[in-house]
Amino acid sequence: MLPNKEIDRIELLLNKDKNTQNKYTLKQFDYNIYTAYDLNNESERRIDVNISGCNTDEPDNIFLQWIANYPSDWSGIIKIFYKNEENPNLTLNFKKSILNSYSQSFTDDSGYQQSGYFAAQLIGVVINEVKMS
Repeated sequence: MLPNKEIDRIELLLNKDKNTQNKYTLKQFDYNIYTAYDLNNESERRIDVNISGCNTDEPDNIFLQWIANYPSDWSGIIKIFYKNEENPNLTLNFKKSILNSYSQSFTDDSGYQQSGYFAAQLIGVVINEVKMS
């Protein structure tokens, strides 16, 4: 039997602060992990993580504040669930984020909703309990 690899849902839990959290459903999610160096000290190496995704709903006020880089740490969790499984297969936690870009397009006489596409840089990332540092 082949392993279950069919994705059921992708969730983004976005925290503006310790009292404000919203949950978003994503259509698509990508992450990129890469090594970066301090230009002033090439021996100092760090791991950077960038993400991009496509949300299914119009951005609400919290998401718009994230887009506008309102002052906050903007932490969160991204969870990817496979079909017929209660626990996420992949969990990506982050302590801080900066939204780099957001785009959305609209088409006249379109029978479907246009999704928004975003890209962000993350700090303090842990993927499935493995710290990316």
